[in-house]
Amino acid sequence: MTFFFARLPPFAAMKTLARRLPGPLTLLWAAVMLVLTLTPAQEMPRTPAWKFLSFDTAAHAGVFAVLAGLAGLWARQRPRLRYPASLVLAGCLAFGALIEGLQYAMQLGRHAEWTDLLSDGIGAALGLALATVAGRRLLPASLGLALLLLPRPAPAQTTTGPDLPRARRTIAALAAPKMHGRGYVQQGEHLAAAYLRSRLRQLGLQPLAPDYTQPFTLDVNTFPGKMELQVAPVSTAITQPFWPSRSLRAGIDFIAAPASAGTVKRMPAIAFRLDTLAFTNASGQQALQQQIRQLNLPGQGLGPPVLVLTAPEEKRLATLPLRVQQTLDSIPNRVVLVPKLTASLSTTQSPAIRLEALDTAAVWRLRAHNGSAGLFILTLDAQLRHNYLTQNLAAIVRGSAQPDSFLVVSAHYDHLGMMGKGTYFPGANDNASGVALLLELAAHYARPENRPACSVVFLLFGAEEAGLIGSNYFVQHPLVPLARIKFLLNLDLLGTGEEGATVVNGRVHEAAFARLTALNAARHYLPRLTARGRAANSDHFPFSEAGVPAFFLYTRGGSQAYHDVRDQPAALSLAGFAGAFGLARDFLDELGAAR
Repeated sequence: MTFFFARLPPFAAMKTLARRLPGPLTLLWAAVMLVLTLTPAQEMPRTPAWKFLSFDTAAHAGVFAVLAGLAGLWARQRPRLRYPASLVLAGCLAFGALIEGLQYAMQLGRHAEWTDLLSDGIGAALGLALATVAGRRLLPASLGLALLLLPRPAPAQTTTGPDLPRARRTIAALAAPKMHGRGYVQQGEHLAAAYLRSRLRQLGLQPLAPDYTQPFTLDVNTFPGKMELQVAPVSTAITQPFWPSRSLRAGIDFIAAPASAGTVKRMPAIAFRLDTLAFTNASGQQALQQQIRQLNLPGQGLGPPVLVLTAPEEKRLATLPLRVQQTLDSIPNRVVLVPKLTASLSTTQSPAIRLEALDTAAVWRLRAHNGSAGLFILTLDAQLRHNYLTQNLAAIVRGSAQPDSFLVVSAHYDHLGMMGKGTYFPGANDNASGVALLLELAAHYARPENRPACSVVFLLFGAEEAGLIGSNYFVQHPLVPLARIKFLLNLDLLGTGEEGATVVNGRVHEAAFARLTALNAARHYLPRLTARGRAANSDHFPFSEAGVPAFFLYTRGGSQAYHDVRDQPAALSLAGFAGAFGLARDFLDELGAAR
């Protein structure tokens, strides 16, 4: 076969091959199209938009014209087929719909669009029409068009995209159990910082401080030891419980409020539900006061009683008469029932025990002679750590033309740590995902061919969850002059993206947001961008307050896990990760990162 085609002119060889193998050529072209479908969007070559026709539209029509032309010729060789042209057109449309579905489902930065399917249909119809008119004379031209439509390598600087498998490994490493939730129990945040220093070294980034580290201290309330809770209904004699009790799981059924005190030892107590009649009439208020006076009587080997109420009921306490509020104040220990557990941190510790628990009727419908009390057994180790030493991490890629002018990319690496010995908060979306995107941007600018014109600083903040402490410390002790920072882009919660992204301060810096939306519209990075105003909800805020232009970018959609034990790497789609990378890179390039 090789010898036979070698004796033919190249065009004749292509024509003979096309005549003999129309079926295999059709299947081969379909396979090529599927392979291209699996290519992440940021690794596809960039092409400028034409004035009346986009390259993407023309490419869709072209590849389906080739497919339909080859398939049409194949179908014409089978006389038993009725309506071969209609079958080929329907098959091409079904194949196009499959491709659009795969592009969306595989979460590689693409989006299913009906306009692409329309282009597929137009191209298939044109290919069929030309095949009918030109017959086999069309085949060499179809193969030539196919070769033209195959993607060619683009310059490295314009095709660099995120390494999604590496990003997932970063998220998995930071959210692993051995990181202990990147908090202040078992040195979790120090372990995370050590891992990130090694990553910065591997990328070849220069440190902005010794060993990339800017140390600072904070006070933080922690729950490092036992955390156990049992609830049991009781009989009319409140010291005789109906066993077995219900054991609740820390992090799943209940959590400690961030400033909660602990117990010195295992503490049995009476828990009682707030009677909502107290909000409606005086007799209900009198009954509540009488019940509290009885529960506060000493003896019976019990600890102070615990008030159980819902979050809306707690807000309504301020509407009660002052005398009733004062009576309720005599029971500071509380369990607040909530629809979702959302943990947090505190830099202080209150004198009272406060828990949050899922509002599960089977657990908290406590029984007694008055229908509202139950036995409550709690063990809670709470320790307020004073002057805990932690750190920010800071690295830089020096600019080739304006090294003293800075763009900043930031993300916080800390999270909520542990609650008891067996429960940790993984923090995959918040904020291992933002750290992963920062490291991918750092890898991009660390390459010699992508060296920026102005310097790009990469800041990894600690103690964000404790109240933006790390970023506030940096602003008060800057490692680069704040006045020389052209713009800061803060990355937090970047693990989803099905519904696009939100830009905090988009309504403050309207011109910069308009440029961001123009870049997104041109490249179709994310389904949509939404602007928000000023908000103190991440590490951009101290910089904004100091006069540094800053955006905070976060994605929307997908996993709703937030500040809970369900924020796992497996829950993250990364649907908008590649798009957020491309958008951030292009935005930084326009601000001076591109040479």
